[in-house]
Amino acid sequence: MKFAKQTVSGFWKQHLKGRKARLYLATGAVAAVAGYEYDRHVKASAVARTLRAFWTIAVISADYKINFRSERGIEYLNSIHERAAHRLLTCCRDNGGLFIKFGQSIAVQSALLPPPFRRELSILYDNAPSAPVSHIAPVIERCFPGKSIDDVFIEFSSEAVASASVAQVHTARLRSDPTQSVAVKVQKPEISLQIGWDLFALRTCARLVEFAFQIPIMWSVNEVEQRLREELDFEREGNNSELARKDLQSMGDTQLQRSIYIPQVFWDATGKEVLTTEWIDGISLVHPHQLEQDGWPKKEIMQQMVSLFAFQIFVSGNVHGDPHPGNILVRQNPKNKRWKELQLVLLDHGLYVRESTDFKRQYAEFWRAAMLNDKKAMRRIAHSWGMADEGMFSTMVSLKPPQLSARKHSNDQEAVATETNNTSKSSHFDKQMELKARAVAALRDSRSLPPELVFVTRNMNIVRANNQSLGIPVNRVQILGQYAALGLRRILRSTAVSPLRRYSHIHGVTARRDTFLSQIIGLAAAEWSYITFRVALWIADVGMSAFNVWGRIKALISGKPFTQTADVVLDEAMRRALEKRLGYTIDTSLLTA
Repeated sequence: MKFAKQTVSGFWKQHLKGRKARLYLATGAVAAVAGYEYDRHVKASAVARTLRAFWTIAVISADYKINFRSERGIEYLNSIHERAAHRLLTCCRDNGGLFIKFGQSIAVQSALLPPPFRRELSILYDNAPSAPVSHIAPVIERCFPGKSIDDVFIEFSSEAVASASVAQVHTARLRSDPTQSVAVKVQKPEISLQIGWDLFALRTCARLVEFAFQIPIMWSVNEVEQRLREELDFEREGNNSELARKDLQSMGDTQLQRSIYIPQVFWDATGKEVLTTEWIDGISLVHPHQLEQDGWPKKEIMQQMVSLFAFQIFVSGNVHGDPHPGNILVRQNPKNKRWKELQLVLLDHGLYVRESTDFKRQYAEFWRAAMLNDKKAMRRIAHSWGMADEGMFSTMVSLKPPQLSARKHSNDQEAVATETNNTSKSSHFDKQMELKARAVAALRDSRSLPPELVFVTRNMNIVRANNQSLGIPVNRVQILGQYAALGLRRILRSTAVSPLRRYSHIHGVTARRDTFLSQIIGLAAAEWSYITFRVALWIADVGMSAFNVWGRIKALISGKPFTQTADVVLDEAMRRALEKRLGYTIDTSLLTA
């Protein structure tokens, strides 16, 4: 009897334990489904996207840690890179939103990564899918409380004319002025829900990569986060646009004012998530064949483009951070009804960098020192920026003069080929580890650079790539040098005429007695700096012109086409010298995406 009771008791205990387990399991399943649905419909899948990012980075890290071994062959090592790049691409595309921006940022820096990352991540520059008007209407209504989309706009286009990772653009007319056609840039509704989680995922993944592979990237996360938040503030973008317009009107020369146009911002229809500017019809630089068909000369286009960004870098100090071809339109100057006159329209002012006066002066002085081959001044400025190799930076800005001769160019090509053959005989694993070490060193050195320098160099690289994509029709270095001379002259003159003060315990702050004399000396020094700078530019221009003439004569005699202009040789020499110093391949194709 006692045994029977124990058996029944055990049965019920097991039964109750099983019921509890099933209850816990069912409760957990319901909670998981509820959490998933809540995250999906209320939080725009922010948590799921974060977990997907963590999983992707963990899998990529494990793959490298387990399989990247010295005994593996070249094909196997490359397959690891292929898998990692494809996984990263898939994660960015599936997550969308800011993850597209993250992937694009990696793609721009893909020179530091194996080639598969460049090939895979370049896909992220394609247009992103757009949301229907019904989805973005709440964003507009949120920006203008108490108003619907029809209260602010009329003839709002049902489909977006352009769509990117975080915003899309529609055409419309203003309700307040029905004759005014406008471009309405609207932030996608899910971005505001996802940004906190996305930036958390970025920081966490960066820490994981830094810990797993000893690659110093955390220093850049705060800068990336700040820039992304600035790009998502459309009121800030509107202010950037208006400041750029004012700079052109107050400091630009007459030619620049006629040839460059920045669309007007309509503030009564602009908010944190909505930006409304005048609609401009034009041809994008993304379509060079259409530009050619319409008769717009490439040389004049590049002349004005390079002049614009040289003006921003060396004169105004307010620099557009993303001057890729999609942000530049070409149109007929509407003020000229008599003859064909080109005008460039600059779009997308979300990313700007404001240079300090000290940096702007140092940067112009570095260009002058490079043109005059003043190594002492170059070394002083480069060291003040935390850059140990001033020659490297001179090469980066395309100012280190190469040997402009066909013989030298040919010898350089042979040297590169020989170096490539010798490298192929060495261990592929050791080579990749060496490249990693050099990339890590480059990233570590970048931490001490002025933040303006990073963005200015990016701007110049994109402009150089634009110039190359159009066949290098202008001497970009000559134009940049002219504005560097002009900007340095303005700064030196301003410094010379500013009142010099001294402090006296008795009289307080008083004007110095030698102010007038010091102003005269300062103004003379400014003019001397400008004259010597322009003479150096003239000599360089004569040398490059002579090289081109000699090349054309040789091409005419040999019957071969003339392609190796001085500009081509200059850019190629810059690229090869930089690759030799850093140890990785420089690819500017992504900079025009």
